[in-house]
Amino acid sequence: MRRYGPIGVGISIMIGMLPVLWASACSTGLRESVLPPIVTNKVSQATAVGIEVCSDCHSAEPDFYRKGHHRVAFFAGSAGTGCESCHGKGSVHAEFFYENEEYEDDPSDLVGIEDLDALSGHERSALCQQCHQQDFPLWPLSDHAQSGVGCWDCHADDLHAPPPGIDATPAVMNAQSDNAFCVQCHSSVDAEFKLQYHHRVPEGQMKCADCHSIHGEATADSALHGENTRCYECHAEFKGPFVFEHLGTEESCGNCHSPHGSVNNKLLVANDNSLCVQCHFQSPTGFFGRQPHAEFLGGGALCYDCHSHVHGSNTNRNLNPRRF
Repeated sequence: MRRYGPIGVGISIMIGMLPVLWASACSTGLRESVLPPIVTNKVSQATAVGIEVCSDCHSAEPDFYRKGHHRVAFFAGSAGTGCESCHGKGSVHAEFFYENEEYEDDPSDLVGIEDLDALSGHERSALCQQCHQQDFPLWPLSDHAQSGVGCWDCHADDLHAPPPGIDATPAVMNAQSDNAFCVQCHSSVDAEFKLQYHHRVPEGQMKCADCHSIHGEATADSALHGENTRCYECHAEFKGPFVFEHLGTEESCGNCHSPHGSVNNKLLVANDNSLCVQCHFQSPTGFFGRQPHAEFLGGGALCYDCHSHVHGSNTNRNLNPRRF
């Protein structure tokens, strides 16, 4: 049975407190500090005017949002939401429009298209997190965020002017149930699902979100619950606890199994004894577990002929319940 030392316990407590600390940051106003500096500092003297003032000159964009998912947030919210969430506070920009008959499409007194295009994935997501932080408090821990993917990269249809270079089909409300959406970027995974042995995603019996934390959902995030958490939801019989554990299973199911698909039965990353010798062969002696095995393996026997309970056993340290 695994035991945690003081450091391990401390880390576990800190990770468990992350949602609380994140929520506390939101409630104390620290959320604004993570916004890209260009949004808060480009026109530091400006004040918020609200989307109705923007509508005086810009009709197409407000009309777009009136028909979309942001209609409540943009038109029922207080001043400072809506257009100014991304483009910065607009009082100086509005005064420029009223005082000049000619103006540029991307003026210097507002956060313009070029400014937004230059933002990193993290910075783009920070703009969305102004409102969606409570919905996805652990987004920074997600694989997408860690890989520099921003909200706009998937949800481009929620923007009146999708960023350049995004030619994939945008996410929709039920995108987490649509595996075809995910494989637009994860083509290598799509290829693995076409192998002989695979999880039943192509058959429609599973979806990517069954195993993957798309937005850092707390109930599914491997950073909080361990890498094997999702596997055990369906394969609980291999979770244990066991009196005699196979230490490889403590690290990751992926040490032995290819989660999306494999040419080997049971999604194994290698076939038969080739899998076991990756960890258990002791060179130069040729021993396994400090024991000579030539008499067992010389005749073509397989490791699991003797070590049949490869995930763990409650009766024998050699992981074989038939031997006492």
